[in-house]
Amino acid sequence: MKNPPSIHFCKSADGTTIAFTATGSGPPVVWVTLQYTDNDLASPGPASKHWMDALTARHTVIRLDMRGCGLSDRRPERMSLDAWVEDIEAVVNAAGLTRFAMMAVCTGSYAAIEYAARHTDRLTRLIIYGGAVRGRLRRELTAAQRADAMAALQVYESGLDGRSEFAVSFRRIFTAQFLPDASAGQLEAHDRIVSQRMNGAIAAQSVRAFYDLDLSESAQRIDAPSLVLHARHDILYPMDEGQRLAALIPSSRFVPVESHNNIPLAEEPAWPRVRDTVLEFLAGNEGAAVPAQTFRLTVRQADVLRQVAQGQTDKQIARTLSLSPRTVEMHVGAALKALGSKTRAEAAHRAAQYGLF
Repeated sequence: MKNPPSIHFCKSADGTTIAFTATGSGPPVVWVTLQYTDNDLASPGPASKHWMDALTARHTVIRLDMRGCGLSDRRPERMSLDAWVEDIEAVVNAAGLTRFAMMAVCTGSYAAIEYAARHTDRLTRLIIYGGAVRGRLRRELTAAQRADAMAALQVYESGLDGRSEFAVSFRRIFTAQFLPDASAGQLEAHDRIVSQRMNGAIAAQSVRAFYDLDLSESAQRIDAPSLVLHARHDILYPMDEGQRLAALIPSSRFVPVESHNNIPLAEEPAWPRVRDTVLEFLAGNEGAAVPAQTFRLTVRQADVLRQVAQGQTDKQIARTLSLSPRTVEMHVGAALKALGSKTRAEAAHRAAQYGLF
């Protein structure tokens, strides 16, 4: 991405203006993120530039500013899952795409999952990095975690807006949870871009919209070959959510990444492997190591085996997951069969080895 890209505009279904670019050369890839990103259309920041450089070397990458941010309409009337999907539909049509791959990162996963479920025949490949199938309020939370989530919603609007001392400090702390290994310079550059791309009111509306989503049914309707990658030590989006998503998509492969960052930075050791895995998947050269297509577990089977790996008995697992001991036994038996294992310990080891939980 050496030359500044040309910016194009189109209208979403409700008349909202959406900005997008098409850069690089090769098979098309639509890149999806929501508002809180440094992937500026003209000049991507430290969390995005290396991704764009890698992808545009082999592909035409179509990026859009979702409604409410960047060069798109900054005051949309709607902020919802349907509206985000309509924005993608508008850009895809304006770019003249028929069949294409799609890659989403972090909260962009919600819009990508729903788009893929509705238009799965148009996708050649789907890649989701650091995403989730459920919003935060739809996950299994303790009372304290739920209280924290609701409290965060109260400060997003003021905390993510403007250049006040509080806003700048809040955004730095907020961004550091996504990119804990980023340097002070990278956090500053990220904040400089993000603060210009959106305001706190839009950010708060967006968070409220996706906090209450559960796209489990949509994920099961995706037919496109899919690659789900997730950092093992992600603070805000636990790896369990990535595993759950991969288990729901019928033709998916799950790849755990040894990283603390929601999306890998260029300097960290995990980046070359992640880059090569993504590019090989897009090229259709996944290689022999595609364990998630060979070994498949349901979400509940993975939940049970995770407890088995921690040494819990059937009765303990039943209490933890609010199941009957008989149901736990049935899930264990099904998991043994799915993994070709003879013992519970072997099944738990194999599931962990292949990143299935």
